[in-house]
Amino acid sequence: MVIRWYKRLFLKIFVTVWLTSFLVIALTAFVVGHLSETERDRDVQSARALGQAELLIDRYERNGRFPSKKEWRRDHDDKHHTDKRLSRDRIQIKDLQTGVVIFGRDDKKKMRSPMVMELISDNGRQYRVLVETHIPPPLKDKLFGFFLSVQVGLLMVVAGIAALLISLMVVRPVNRLRQYTRDLYNGDLSARTDDGLSRRGDEIGELSREFNQMAEYVEQTLQSNTHLLQDVSHELRAPLARLQMAAGLAGQKMSGADQQYIDRINQECDRINRLIDEILRLSRLEQMEVSDQPFELASVIGTLVEDYRFSAPHHPIQWNPVNYRIKGNPALLERALSNILGNAVKHTPAGTEISIAAELTADKVLIRVTDTGQGLNAEQLAKMFKPFVRFTGQQNGYGLGLSIAQRAVQLLGGSLSASSQPGEGLVLLLSFPKV
Repeated sequence: MVIRWYKRLFLKIFVTVWLTSFLVIALTAFVVGHLSETERDRDVQSARALGQAELLIDRYERNGRFPSKKEWRRDHDDKHHTDKRLSRDRIQIKDLQTGVVIFGRDDKKKMRSPMVMELISDNGRQYRVLVETHIPPPLKDKLFGFFLSVQVGLLMVVAGIAALLISLMVVRPVNRLRQYTRDLYNGDLSARTDDGLSRRGDEIGELSREFNQMAEYVEQTLQSNTHLLQDVSHELRAPLARLQMAAGLAGQKMSGADQQYIDRINQECDRINRLIDEILRLSRLEQMEVSDQPFELASVIGTLVEDYRFSAPHHPIQWNPVNYRIKGNPALLERALSNILGNAVKHTPAGTEISIAAELTADKVLIRVTDTGQGLNAEQLAKMFKPFVRFTGQQNGYGLGLSIAQRAVQLLGGSLSASSQPGEGLVLLLSFPKV
């Protein structure tokens, strides 16, 4: 099964960690910055208002009056003046001893976000100063501007680096475990995790150690089953031979209608003998030497094609020789292709053409065996490589031929797959690493 790119664990971890860390850091920085900016702005306004009020009170106590509106506008509304926020309508000075508002708005008019301060003049009089603070821009505007700033870009980069490191810390060992699992599935029973994984003290290390235990158990179980098959098959040969001998002796003393029972016994004995041969062939396959020397495909396939053209002339076989090479024991490829061709001959009508073609890709050598029989449906394709599986209507064979072929291909470091459309034949694809 091919994992879609957007479903990969690396992408899920990266996006989750990146978004979470970025949003948490960015929002925290925004809130802290907003609060500190508000406090700083309020302090600045307080200092400005207090300084302005001191000047006004000093002028009032010296001159006996405050500046008129015209004088105020001349002094504070000039286009070159740096502070235009303290208009006459936004400041109020009240004499606390008399309770009279001596400057600015009266108490009946409300100010927005007023700031209250008290001060004592040089003459010892107490005053209360109310200043309307300016309204900050809407929060959404500040938030929008913040996320367009350079600081946010730096936060995104830092959060991305952190997410990348965390993702690699999790995904890389998982991918290594997956490769060891694939090796075990492909027939490498000696596959074990490396020391770097098994010595880890976290959950991944525990998982790798449990994988090694599972692989050890699988290897021992399969080897025990192989030895059991060999032992049972050999033990069956002796009584089967005696049964065939007894049937032969009995057949010499019988004649006429009774001979059909002897023939039936001999037929079933032959079937059991062929089944034992298949089982022994399957068990011995694991013991075949796996070489790493390259060999020519043309020599192995050409010999098989000639053999089948002679033994099965009613099935035309098409093969165009090529000069491709793969590594391994050529006997394994011969065993795999022999079983595949034998399966095609058994289960397709006479006159059905069988073709063998080889092609070279960037990193693979592909061998495609195609027949023009009835084909298989999806359910049959899923079961066809399992041992002792035969489909309805198939009386020849024991369901071991394609299992043997698949195991031989795996021992060569390749893979065997099948595709078919009912009524359009069967295609078996052997894929091997390029030399």
